[in-house]
Amino acid sequence: MSILSVILFSAILHASWNAFIKNKGNGFAKMVILATIIALFMVPLLFYVGLPSSTAAIYLFFGVIAHTMYMHSLTRAYAIEDFSVAYPFARGLAPLLTILILIFILNKTISLNEIIAIGIIISGIFVLFIGKSFSLDYKNVLALLYFPVSITFYTLVDSYAVKTVESSMQYIVWLFFLMPIPILLYSISNQRNLLITTFTENKFPLIIAAIGSVTSYSLVLWAYTQAPIHYVASIRESSIIFASLIGLLFFKEQGLKRRLAAAIILFIGVFLLEYVSH
Repeated sequence: MSILSVILFSAILHASWNAFIKNKGNGFAKMVILATIIALFMVPLLFYVGLPSSTAAIYLFFGVIAHTMYMHSLTRAYAIEDFSVAYPFARGLAPLLTILILIFILNKTISLNEIIAIGIIISGIFVLFIGKSFSLDYKNVLALLYFPVSITFYTLVDSYAVKTVESSMQYIVWLFFLMPIPILLYSISNQRNLLITTFTENKFPLIIAAIGSVTSYSLVLWAYTQAPIHYVASIRESSIIFASLIGLLFFKEQGLKRRLAAAIILFIGVFLLEYVSH
């Protein structure tokens, strides 16, 4: 199997487990259970990687906060917006926010190609929302923006963590183990019955989704060892197109041509931005 096929398969898996969270409601409860199952998968590996260093522990603290925000924002966005809008919007805007932070806060220089890529992403977002009627609900707007902001947050934390800590594998294993603890404790305290009902009704799909999530991430990590980072990161964003197709064909969401066109434009912009930024 070629590297390209592996990355595309990873992108399909990522879009698919996100669609499962969106499907038929109870997204937050499903996200809590899915993350908890993944944490259980990590338990045997904890004995292999050992205890994290003090430096890794600091990054893990912020990593857990960032991923808690991500899981909450993901389910919030899917609850208020169509899948073919929320997913492409978040995955398209997050790389743009990341590069803007690197430019304006961390003094990264910007090239002409990056400016072009930013323009393409903005155009894709415009196409995604053009013709869509909005009731001016600031809570919904902020909730939708919360999604890509949280992606940007965990991207920055994790990218600096794996470059700084002694063992990136140790960081990743402990992150996945610790990640569900805040939302699991919250759910047990506030919606225990919903958690139990959701697990009882969806136990096998949840396990499959958890396996799909871990597999998707593992394939990307493997691809990073086989191909340049910019190539892997760029192709992986094809999940934007796959998510749009799932939303439009599986969930029967409206606006097929416009939303698919927007997803393709966003993918081109993100592809270019990821490719030229490395």
